[in-house]
Amino acid sequence: MISTEIRVTADPIAIRQELALTEPVDIRSSLFQRFVIRFGERLDVDIPPKDYPLLATVGGCFDYIGKSR
Repeated sequence: MISTEIRVTADPIAIRQELALTEPVDIRSSLFQRFVIRFGERLDVDIPPKDYPLLATVGGCFDYIGKSR
C-alpha cells in the first residue's frame, strides 16, 4: 500500500519571520482568505477582516497566535 500522507518538517529557528506567505500578499485573494479562515479555525478564534493584514507574514502569524492565547 502506498502512503499518501505527507509530512513537512521545518526548523522553527530557520524560518524567517518577515517572510511573506504569498508574494505579494493580496488580502483580497480567495486563497489568502481561505488561509485566514483555516488559521482561525485552528486557533478557535474568529479573525476579523481588519486583522487580515497582520497575518501576511510568518512573524505576523506567530504574533497573532501569541495574542490570541
